[in-house]
Amino acid sequence: MSRFELAQLNIAKMKEPLDSPVLADFVSSLDRINAVADTSAGFVWRLQTTEGDATSLRPLGEVRLVRGTSLPRSRRTCRASPHCRP
Repeated sequence: MSRFELAQLNIAKMKEPLDSPVLADFVSSLDRINAVADTSAGFVWRLQTTEGDATSLRPLGEVRLVRGTSLPRSRRTCRASPHCRP
């Protein structure tokens, strides 16, 4: 067992609010993408609220900032996970 954990953090500044038509495809895909990630080999944990994602969290109090945080088991499994892909 390693003394360290690998954490993946993604931060994005949205050009439109989450409820805008521009982001409708993104928002409608969240449950499906999160379900794939949750069942991926090497998945350990991801940041989520009771709603099942982290879109309601506002880092630094910014309305248009969204973030995703996950803990994969290793760099190899991170690269294979939907949450860790660039």
